[in-house]
Formats: sequence, structure tokens, C-alpha cells
Amino acid sequence: MSFGSRLKWAREAAGLTQKQLSEATEIGISSISEFENDVRDPSALQMVTIGEAVRRRPDFFYQVGEPEKEVVLWREKPADDSAQIELKLIELSGQFQRLEQCVGNPTICEIPFASSGSRLFQYTDAERLAHEFRKSHALGERPGSSLLRVLEEVCRVKVFHLPFEPSGTAACTLNDGYGAAILLNSNNVRWRRNFDLAHELFHLLTWKIFRVGANADQATEQEEKFANCFAGSLLVPPEPLKLSVASQLNGKKSLDFDDLFEIARQFDVSVQALVWQMVSNKLIEKSNAAEMLGKIGGRVEQWEKRQDETRPSTRPIRFEALAREAIEKGMIGTGVFAKYMGLSRRAAMKIIETEIYTGMEYQANAEVEITDS
Repeated sequence: MSFGSRLKWAREAAGLTQKQLSEATEIGISSISEFENDVRDPSALQMVTIGEAVRRRPDFFYQVGEPEKEVVLWREKPADDSAQIELKLIELSGQFQRLEQCVGNPTICEIPFASSGSRLFQYTDAERLAHEFRKSHALGERPGSSLLRVLEEVCRVKVFHLPFEPSGTAACTLNDGYGAAILLNSNNVRWRRNFDLAHELFHLLTWKIFRVGANADQATEQEEKFANCFAGSLLVPPEPLKLSVASQLNGKKSLDFDDLFEIARQFDVSVQALVWQMVSNKLIEKSNAAEMLGKIGGRVEQWEKRQDETRPSTRPIRFEALAREAIEKGMIGTGVFAKYMGLSRRAAMKIIETEIYTGMEYQANAEVEITDS
């Protein structure tokens, strides 16, 4: 595949027309056309500018062969800028992978992929998959409190947070180059992010089952229902749920609103997710659940906001730690550090100078202690 063909592929993947790329780079549209038709090559500066506009490293355009198809699976694509959000997720995942390589700490995705054989996938398979994952990864009776840590540290899934609309959606991707990644909405409260995390985990676990054929980049309505079933079963295990409900009843005939909020808090899930899991485990009737949620809708929103006022950072803690280690060891420059961390060059310099000073101060103190002893 020629340079021009890869440039066109990258531009279209970014959802840009030649005119839009021209406007973003301040390079004439006739020049963009000439580049894509291999009439002439861009200058080094133009190459960097184009790479930033389409979120690709300059060496991408000179690689041999067809680019690997990058599938980003959405529950519901954002109405605006979905292509740019997808590229941001892919870019962050690639940066994470390169930082791992820089510091000599590359990791392999440890997702235990599921297989259904020749038979059709069923709800019982989703529930079984949730049970097996919870057991094999020692998530305990309250998985919501440790799921993110386990996915990042044990399964080596790259989890990022960005704000986008609609709020009730998330995305995931899997690639041989950077592994598995999940994108959550930073605007959502933690309880919602937990459910979204479990939902997207299902898609990763079943990637080799459902991501085949012409529509691999789209999940069917049935697959989304399986993912919801998995998420509910994973985060709210049947037996612990029954014990918690019995404890809150404590002789009462039914649960009140405060009881539901308390149980939801214990499992680190939304009240809606809790109620529907209670329906699934035949603890309440479906008709009663809909009526119950209708009555407490406003209170649910207020309660969730009170319980979780923090917002997660875009990049995982390990990503930021690797970036600091890479700049400290001289593996990356200030400009790359700033870009990877999403900072201005001045802000990046301040961080670097502060950490260098702190490191020197620590070393000096250590030498004094050794001398004194």
C-alpha cells in the first residue's frame, strides 16, 4: 500500500474530507490531493501536522501492507464526533503500549476469551461467563469495588475516560498491536461507570464469538441484552444479593427506598441495575420493578450525585506513571511527554522540573543518612 493510499485511509478513518484536512493543517487542498495520489511527498513538517490531524504517528504512513481494521464497538455511537472519539481511544491505547515498550515493561492482554462452539449463545452462557470470571479473578461477593483494578492490573485492559454524549453509552476495542481497551464516560457517576465497565468486559470476553462477519463493528440488540445480563450477574451475584435483601428486610414485609439505596451502595451499582437484578433473581415481579423505579426516579438521581462527586482522569494511573518513568529515563522528550499527558509544554516542564528536584532532594537526604550512620 503506497504512502498516498495510507494517507487517504487514515483521513477517511478520521472522518475527514480533503477540505477538512486542509483546513485542520493549513495545507492547500490541492497539495492534499497530490499527496494522496502519490504525485509528491509532504515535507517533514507537513507530515507531522497531518499526523496530528488524523491522530497517526508519521511512521504509520510508511508501513508496508494494508492497515489493520480497527473495530471500536459502541453501545450507541455519539451523535457528534464519534470518529474523533474513536481515534482518541485508539491513539491513547497506542501511546500506552509505546510507553510500556519504552520502559521495558510490555504487557500482554490477559483476557480469557470465551468460546461457544457451534451452538448459539444463550442467557445462561452470559450468566455462567460472569460466574466464571468472578471466581477465577477472585472478585468476591462485591465485585464492583475491585473490578476496575483487576481489569487494569491483572487482565491488562487499558481503561480510559472521556466526556461524550449520549451519557448512556461506552465503547471497547481489541487490537493485536495495543491489546484490549475500554472507553467510559467521565460524565457518569461511578455506579454507572461500573455497570458500563462490566458491560464492555462482556464484549471483550466474547470478541471472538460476535466480532465476525461483515457487521463486526456493530452489536446486535440481542448481544447488548446478553451484555446487560452478564454485567448484572457479575456485579450483583445471586446469593450475596439474596442475603443482603434478607438483611435489609429484617422482619419487614417489603423494602423501602432507603433499603434499595443501601443495597445498591453495598454492591457499588446503580439502583436501576440493582432492581432489575432483583427481578432476574425472582426477588420482585417485573411489573413491581417498573412501578418502583418510576416512583423513585428523582430520588435516585439526587442520591447518586451525593454519593459520587468525583470525576476520573482521562488516563489510567499506570499510564501516567509510565510516562513519568519514560521522561525520567530519557526515553521520551518533553514534547512527547506533554502530548501523551494531554498537557501544554509549559505545564509538562513544570511537572518534570518538580519531580527532578524532588528526586534530587530525596537522593541527597538518603546520602546524608548513609553518611550519618
